[in-house]
Amino acid sequence: LNAETTGIINAATVTTLTGSLSDVQTAYTANTNNTISGLGNEAVTASDTGSVVATDITTLAGDTSGAVTINAGVTTLTGTIAQVQAVYDATNVTIDADEAVTASDTGTVAASDITDLDSETTGVVTVAAGITTLTGTISQVQAAFDANDDGTVIGLDDTEAVTLSDTTAAASSLNTLNAETTGIINAATVTTL
Repeated sequence: LNAETTGIINAATVTTLTGSLSDVQTAYTANTNNTISGLGNEAVTASDTGSVVATDITTLAGDTSGAVTINAGVTTLTGTIAQVQAVYDATNVTIDADEAVTASDTGTVAASDITDLDSETTGVVTVAAGITTLTGTISQVQAAFDANDDGTVIGLDDTEAVTLSDTTAAASSLNTLNAETTGIINAATVTTL
């Protein structure tokens, strides 16, 4: 409809928007550009299925104070760990929490970010092969490797370096962690074993 006229469309009476994330986002963009008016508190029912980019959901959720319901047919969320986590953290987003996740992070990643995301969904969390270093406490990093061993996380190849934040560590725990990876474990913060 917006494409049919140069006039402003007053949509203040609309309580629910339905359609694909991109179609609904187009309506909110038009609202921002003042070719549609009155949007901002509607419920949204998204029709997308299959793989969805996480930021498409959170951007849309930021455009309305209404509830955003994601189709049960969404099978995979993609993006950085933080971007996908933001979907699950969004207070106005309803999602099944059974989606697989394909995370794009490379380089250094906090181990707890991986396990926190893993706890949000019953789907498998696939992390990028480009992760070179895991950071955190021994228990946090061990938990990431354990999740990878259990198959709820995949993609860690047991060559990652580790930078620990512990000041006190049990030697047995440090040795167990050392057996998980061929990467170098930096335990410089540890003052007591």
